Amino acid sequence: MLKKKWQLREFDKNRVVEISKTFHISPLTAIILYNRGIRDDASITQFLSKDLGVMHDPFLLQDMEKAAERILRARDNHEKVTIYGDYDADGITSIAILYKHLSGMGIEVDYYVPDRMQEGYGVNRDALDKIRQGGASLIITVDTGITAVEESEYAKEIGLDVIITDHHECKETIPNAYAAIDPKRKDCAYPFKSLAGVGVVFKLIQALDENKSLPDLMDKYADLMCLGTVADISPLVDENRIIVTEGLKRFNSTKNIGLKALLDVSTNGKAITTSTIGYIIAPRINASGRLGCASRSVELFLTEDPARARSLAESLCEENTTRQHTEQKMFREALEYLEAHPEVRDDKVIVIPHSEWHHGIVGIVSSKITEKFYKPSILFAIDGDSAKGSGRSVNGFNLFGALEECTDLLEKFGGHELAAGLTIKAENIEAFRKKINDCAADRFTEQMTAPTILLDAAIKVPYISMETVNDINRLQPFGVDNPVPAFAIRNIKIHKISTMSEGKHLRMTLLKDGKYLDSVGFGMGEYEQYLKEGDFIDVAFALDINDYRGFQNVQLILKDIKKVGKEEC
Repeated sequence: MLKKKWQLREFDKNRVVEISKTFHISPLTAIILYNRGIRDDASITQFLSKDLGVMHDPFLLQDMEKAAERILRARDNHEKVTIYGDYDADGITSIAILYKHLSGMGIEVDYYVPDRMQEGYGVNRDALDKIRQGGASLIITVDTGITAVEESEYAKEIGLDVIITDHHECKETIPNAYAAIDPKRKDCAYPFKSLAGVGVVFKLIQALDENKSLPDLMDKYADLMCLGTVADISPLVDENRIIVTEGLKRFNSTKNIGLKALLDVSTNGKAITTSTIGYIIAPRINASGRLGCASRSVELFLTEDPARARSLAESLCEENTTRQHTEQKMFREALEYLEAHPEVRDDKVIVIPHSEWHHGIVGIVSSKITEKFYKPSILFAIDGDSAKGSGRSVNGFNLFGALEECTDLLEKFGGHELAAGLTIKAENIEAFRKKINDCAADRFTEQMTAPTILLDAAIKVPYISMETVNDINRLQPFGVDNPVPAFAIRNIKIHKISTMSEGKHLRMTLLKDGKYLDSVGFGMGEYEQYLKEGDFIDVAFALDINDYRGFQNVQLILKDIKKVGKEEC
């Protein structure tokens, strides 16, 4: 069982009391704000209000003015425009909202999503040829393109203008496209660098909106923007916080026929939260890009036919089930590989190749390997002489930066600090494994070897109430950079203990100071092996409200458990 570090945040008690009194919020909520770095009155007011005024001027993005001018010229000259997008949920939602907006402007527009199996990630020459032959003179990339240096030059040669909209890390050379919009460009002064791909596309839509009505644009696109932003695991601060908040407001009453159909067949009427999006909705959209044709997901969000929407939504659910079975099989095979190759398991960066893996699934399995061993991992699906890989990292280790040190062994790569995709010749995999581990020797520190649970406060049982939880929930939506608040209770007694779902999940009733607390540990069923009723434990947890048949009560969502020897006074 992977041991976790508990780190209790420190805060200024006097300032916390001031925040609590000034903003009429509970002390716990004030502590959480302080711990998130939201400490002055203006920042707190803005964070609690979730006001549209937070949204920045789109023309602060480098090349935005050029991009808007070129698109308007395409409209006026009756040119055909093709949107070239990535095949994940961020890319799919980016295509959908831009297609809707350009169509609404009267532009002749279509879209192109590369086949993951046949074409791989990013812009490719064959696709550019097809698009040019189809009559387009302008391509707008979404959620991809910022590393397509050679492809952008080729597009020029065949008479295509390219506008890039992306949010991925930039390499030293920016493509010489007509316009290249990416907040991560070194020469870009845009104040918020962490937009998802769909967020960058929305800034383009803002720039093109002749009515300059942000509320109207939110009504049209916030639901899909929210979906793409959460699916991409983007930080839920600044503009992303507004995008997701506005989207969540509109999910249950969405006017998008395809999204409504997907909700109907997948959520069983559950309330839509960031967790619902991340664990239920987004995987179904991603499944089409991983196993089949992602264009069907785009069609889902563009169709006006409820029957077609229902059919597409159901097919995505079926593909997601297939994806889950494939993923489970690949995960077992990865563990078997590590059992047979202990030297790989002991590496700082785990590299696993396999000749029978589906390369559309390796990223998910890489996530599970990284979660289990808490090490960066890269999994390769070998196909003949070539292999396509996907990697995930741990906090503190810049995977993209490490790959930059291995460019001599790679055909191409791209991604983020914590996730990346790459292509390599199969014969170079072992050399790559050694080189990236040489890179990690100096960069992978002792502090990175175990996950850390950041605790907002160690609290007493009387603080746990429905009122407190409802007050804390004013800080939603929770996600990256605005994590679900975590707390600790020391020395609490196990009153009852059991497991659920065939031993997968843990359920406990805890007792302290005469108060009973229900708790659930998802995926923590193995803890029952060394715990028993009457034991005293320390628990790290988040607070939630459990609603069962109309009866609501506070529930602890366990993050970790530490056994203590005896009750302490």
